[in-house]
Amino acid sequence: MTTTPRVRTIDLENPFAASFEGMCEILLVRHGEQKFHENIKLGDALDAPLSEMGWKQARAVGERLAPARIGMVFVSPMRRAFDTGNEIARHHNLTPVVRDDLREIDLWQKAPQDKGLLELYSKDELAEIYRHVSRSRKHSAYPHVEDVDSFRTRVVAAIDRIAAEGIGHRVVVACHGGVINAYLSHMFGSHYDHLVAVHHTSITVVRAADTRRAVLTINDYSHVMAIQSHRGDINA
Repeated sequence: MTTTPRVRTIDLENPFAASFEGMCEILLVRHGEQKFHENIKLGDALDAPLSEMGWKQARAVGERLAPARIGMVFVSPMRRAFDTGNEIARHHNLTPVVRDDLREIDLWQKAPQDKGLLELYSKDELAEIYRHVSRSRKHSAYPHVEDVDSFRTRVVAAIDRIAAEGIGHRVVVACHGGVINAYLSHMFGSHYDHLVAVHHTSITVVRAADTRRAVLTINDYSHVMAIQSHRGDINA
């Protein structure tokens, strides 16, 4: 009976590793830009589709990763993430695997879903909420957010399961900015929920072997620079 040699940490962290034997390389890809409009109903915003720019971004990241050796593509069930993941998967003749636990945190879960934010708050009140969120860098600053600890727990468990399934492969996880931040926060032992402004279709690379994790890159969005010159506040 043969056993796979334990991956050395120096190899886990090596961006030029010749193979993924004994490890999994996870490409965390945020979805493309979503189609929002001012005062969109919260229920509609939760699972908004890709915008025209979002589709361009999704195609761009798909083309960027086309030459890569991708073994599996996992996706959030939310449309913007599923469609982004499918744009990557089609270059590799793969079918995206939907994982419900990759869905984004619902920042307004406990608010009326048939209302827009400007029906619930004045512009000044809403601006103060966002200032508080920006200062604290914590999801709990949102007055109607879902349970934040449960969100982080399910995200970490979901990505760790994918890491275990993907040993020997490079895998793509098409998900959300909050999901990527939650996993990075867990890895870095941070109590903040928002560590980095993850751009649409940016790539964050994590390696996994047994209980060890290594971050290789964060928020690489170079593939959209040729098609995008600005970002609207409403679609951040």
